[in-house]
Order: sequence, then C-alpha cells, then structure tokens
Amino acid sequence: MLPIILKLKLMTTAMAGWTAAVAPVPLPTQAVATIVAGEASQPVPVTLYDENDHQTGTVAIWRDGATDTATKADLKRLFRCRTTHRQKLLAQKTLAMLADVSAHYPGKTVEYVSVYRVGRKESSTSPHRDGRAIDFRIRGIKLRDVRDYVWRTYSDVGVGWYPSEQFVHIDTRPGIHDTSWTFLRGVNHYHPFWSEVARDPELAARLAARGYRS
Repeated sequence: MLPIILKLKLMTTAMAGWTAAVAPVPLPTQAVATIVAGEASQPVPVTLYDENDHQTGTVAIWRDGATDTATKADLKRLFRCRTTHRQKLLAQKTLAMLADVSAHYPGKTVEYVSVYRVGRKESSTSPHRDGRAIDFRIRGIKLRDVRDYVWRTYSDVGVGWYPSEQFVHIDTRPGIHDTSWTFLRGVNHYHPFWSEVARDPELAARLAARGYRS
C-alpha cells in the first residue's frame, strides 16, 4: 500500500508567527493576539497511522474540523468501515477534537484503531455507526493523559478508556449528556472515578499530593 498523500499547506503568516514567538524580547499584547489569531486560522497537521493498513501520513484539518474537498475524500477512505467498506466522513465536531488533540501533542502520531462501523454486530445506537467516534492512541503519550485531556476540555462528548486494548474512544454527542466509562473484561463501567478527578482540579491536586494515579 502507498503511504497517505501529504496534503498540508502552510501560509507564510504562520511562519511569521513562529518567528515572532521565539523572539528574545517581550512582544506587545496586540502582537501576541495577532500571532494567536494567525495560528488559529491555520490548519493543524494531523499525522495518522492506520493500524489496519499500516500506513502513515499527514493531513491538514482546521480547528473547527473543516478541511478541503480532496482531504475529505481521503479521510472517508481512511476511516471507512472495515467490515462493509462503506465510507462516511467523520463528523466535523469529532474532526475538530482530533485536530485539537494533535495540536495539544505536537509532533505526535495518532494511531487509530477504528472509526466508522456499520457492520451487523454494530449497535444501532453506536456513535461509530453515525460517524461520530474514533478509537485511537497517541504514540508516546499515556492513554490516561489523552483521556483526561478530552474529558476536561469538551462537553457533549463520550470518552471511554480501554486500558487492556490500549486505546481511548472519543465521540461527539450533541444534545446528549456527557458519558464516561472504563472498559474492563468485556464490560463498560460508567461514571468512573477518573472522570470526576479529571474535571475537578482541586480534587486532582489533593490526590496527586497523595500519589494517586487513576
């Protein structure tokens, strides 16, 4: 199989922002705001590794989950159902989370396990069936760190931790309450303690002082 085609277009304003960011003298407030706005207007390079086809490549996704037409076609193919081979573009809000996670861990690779699924065994209520979910890990980053980052950063989401399988599930679920779980021995354990800790900085600090690690 050929590697994923690189489709990343960086504008010169982004390079100017990076240059200014490493300047040895303090920047005026307006200059800092301009740099931040410039970075937000640029696509995020998302490096993907497909555990099914063993391909690696990089695509460009904007912070709001938007991308160009050619990349949409690539993402539909890459994230296709592995049972039926049907294709569906991942929901824009889920793509936005994926871009944000990649930006939060710059230079790291997103190793995805499963995305769109519409096989007979897939539940009718599964967010995978609607193209709203992705199961993945970040190479070189602890699963619990990715899990906690998404859970405390977003609302209208589902976050599942699969420690034995070594991946994190994230999905967007607008209009539905947030749901967290840990998958152990074939069973989902909902509302785990880690989800409470991740969204309560004071509790997290107290537990960290005692050496607690979820």
